[in-house]
Amino acid sequence: MSLGLNDPAPVGAFTPAPRHKSAGLAFLFSALIPGSGQLYCGKTGRGGLTLAFWVFGVVLCFIGAPTAVLGVGVSFAFVLWVFSFLDAYFTAIEINKGIDEQVDVQNPRVAVTLNLLTAGFGYFYLGERGKGIALFIGMQVSRLVLPGMMGFAGGVISLLLVVVQLAMAVDAYRIATRQMKEALGPEPAAVPGAAPDSRLPAEVPMALAGMVTLVFVLLVVVGLAMRAGQRGKYRAGRVPTKPRIFTQSPGRVNSFADPNPTPVPAVDLPTAVQNIQKVQRQVHRLRSDDIPNLQQDVRVLASALSGNKIDPADAVVGHYFRGVALALINMAHYHDGREMDLGGARVALADLDKVVGGGPATARTYVPAVSISNAQYWAGIVARNQLRDEKRAYAYWEQCAGQGHGGCIHDVAYGHVTGEGGEKADLHRAIELHASVFDTGVKYHCAGALSAMQIAYINYFTDTRRPGDDELQWAQKADVLFDKVQAAENNRGVCGRADSEVDEFLLQLSHGHRDDNILQDALSRLDDDSRSTRAVIQFISGAIDAAALDSAVEAEPAPGERCSAYFDAMWYAALRKDDAVARRYHQHLADIGKFHCGEHLVYAAKFNF
Repeated sequence: MSLGLNDPAPVGAFTPAPRHKSAGLAFLFSALIPGSGQLYCGKTGRGGLTLAFWVFGVVLCFIGAPTAVLGVGVSFAFVLWVFSFLDAYFTAIEINKGIDEQVDVQNPRVAVTLNLLTAGFGYFYLGERGKGIALFIGMQVSRLVLPGMMGFAGGVISLLLVVVQLAMAVDAYRIATRQMKEALGPEPAAVPGAAPDSRLPAEVPMALAGMVTLVFVLLVVVGLAMRAGQRGKYRAGRVPTKPRIFTQSPGRVNSFADPNPTPVPAVDLPTAVQNIQKVQRQVHRLRSDDIPNLQQDVRVLASALSGNKIDPADAVVGHYFRGVALALINMAHYHDGREMDLGGARVALADLDKVVGGGPATARTYVPAVSISNAQYWAGIVARNQLRDEKRAYAYWEQCAGQGHGGCIHDVAYGHVTGEGGEKADLHRAIELHASVFDTGVKYHCAGALSAMQIAYINYFTDTRRPGDDELQWAQKADVLFDKVQAAENNRGVCGRADSEVDEFLLQLSHGHRDDNILQDALSRLDDDSRSTRAVIQFISGAIDAAALDSAVEAEPAPGERCSAYFDAMWYAALRKDDAVARRYHQHLADIGKFHCGEHLVYAAKFNF
């Protein structure tokens, strides 16, 4: 049973509930100054980059550059202007609905803009790398051929390239919209008589975008036709300079949303941040192989932080991600059964404390994950799991739980089950806290699903429940949220779901129903490093005996993984009325101790060992 506290933190963008933003004002701001509407909505990175590249495009239009460069400038300025006012309008609506952070992962408007301004980079942004590479190569080959062609043929090919670029933009929007719907789930039914999303109808910015785009495309077509009629004006053998539409990449609108799963050598602060975030997204697979890259990122951040002229916002980002990277290194040590780097843990805690005490500087950072509540959450992880200072850990978690941070509320609920860290053992309070985390859905990544499973455990093992609570129904509710996180990340092993499925199987078995399909599904989610969970599934399925299970679990280096395996084996033996085997596994839990197996030991009291 994976209980979540010794496991790595639920990862995701932990941000407070969004404030109301006027979609009409956001549209107006960006229509006047591209990027300003996004800045108004709090999307500092996207707004800043949009404004910067729009200014870059305008500058290219007025510096007397060659025709090709002028075409790039016009394209940048126009596309980013249209993108800016549309994105600002719909971002404000998404903020008001509380879904902006999930949309930001695969923002359809960003994908469209990248495909319009580049040769397929929008597909890379969406994770469609094969399609992106193929189109990039095809477009570049076409552009190499195009300068050698004049007259009608050259004009036709130029026009076809524009059409292909537009088709790529439409396709990127289709893919991103599908991914976004899979991540968010079905939209709730409209309430009759409910107020509209904005007093400014969506048809207004959409109509403006459609009208100006049509005019722009017509001007491009006219320009290509006029150039096709000028072939007699060029001397034989001389190749004229041809305007190229949408040929240069403006970079990513969100510089911290690189979908490329391969590690990138850390050469500066933004790249180091990207690398650390990639490791966070795969934290359940964290192993010693990740340590060298993380150590390199720590060195890069340390170098940046030691500079005399570092911007205050960069300093906060650097301290936050160095603290997280050092925490991740120790998590890898834990999974491999190695000693914690206590010096690194102390540096991580000092870094995170600087973020917590950063006040306005923390609030102004350009990376959404960098927040006071997130820093408190990670500080609690470091304090408890790496420095073994439970009181300090719960002091952090109580603070960020008070700010509505789902991960912190989840861990405070754990304390109300075990009574550790000075928390009062109160199962009813634990259920209330876990229910509040479940109500956040997937906003806090895995936390909502894991809290649903925790309520199922409390219901079943302690018979503590609220009216209407049922452990099997809570397990099914957890499955719904697990499915949403899995769809968003395209990762079947996310959230350690295989462990929860083993527990769901045992819950059903305790109610007289055996469904071995659940075990087979759990088995299919495991990677090669999940030896103890695999052995538990094989033991329950009858593929191996108790001696083989013991051998596999004893070889597991992480104490928390051994707790989970021994607990499930004890639970299964108790359901089979094999009390001697169940007591033996219970003794293993006691031998490992309360620090790693605290909640397991509380639940094991059901069997009166």
